[in-house]
Amino acid sequence: MARVESLIKLNGTIGDLSFYKSKSVGYQARMKTGVSGDRIAKDPAFARTRENGSEFGRAQQEGKKLRDLLRDVLFENADNRFSARLASRLLKIIQMDAVNVRGARVLVPENMVMLEGLECNQRSSLKNITLKSLTVEFDRAIGDGFLTCSQLIPNLQIAKLSGATHVQYSLVLQEFSGDESDQRPAIQRSAYIKLGEIAPMDLEVMASLFPDPGKSVLVLVGTGYYQMVNDAYYPLANGQYNALTIKQVVIP
Repeated sequence: MARVESLIKLNGTIGDLSFYKSKSVGYQARMKTGVSGDRIAKDPAFARTRENGSEFGRAQQEGKKLRDLLRDVLFENADNRFSARLASRLLKIIQMDAVNVRGARVLVPENMVMLEGLECNQRSSLKNITLKSLTVEFDRAIGDGFLTCSQLIPNLQIAKLSGATHVQYSLVLQEFSGDESDQRPAIQRSAYIKLGEIAPMDLEVMASLFPDPGKSVLVLVGTGYYQMVNDAYYPLANGQYNALTIKQVVIP
């Protein structure tokens, strides 16, 4: 591998040489390697590569559709690696399709349960914020979803964050099949809960979604930290400590 010693700094490709900058070494040059895109697209020896690439691309597309639908809740409740984790999980779901051939496999509603437990923000897990079990239910017949936690003691059972005075819970219902007819999510938030409160309380949040019997429904639960100043609530730390978890997937 060549290293550029002169004052000339190059980035890009000239003939069979690729020029680039390394963080540790500086500007370098190397010969182009690898198989051409044209050969991968046509050579029978790369059939499996094309199949894998097709399904990987499908997982990326489906992930983008879901993230677009959930953008209002992901804005302050997801980290910058969530899209990669979601695509990876969706690829596994696509690979579970037992009907279509390799390269043509798709999302099957029954396999969507594999999304359960996926954290949108790995810096802050829902189970580490609320130390008491949260219960979610979804009535497919009427489209009502419920988040409950009885006798919750905020001072003891909700993790505190420096500067935060209150926390708020979110219940999100999102149908998903990957087609263009998927509805926007139903989102309902709880009242602001004072973190230092020592009296037990019953957390109850309900959201409603017009049900489609042929689609999976994702039930997500999220939290957000706030600071109250002059009777107004301000979100803290750009949401980096907020949680959002796919708590349940209800299949057709």
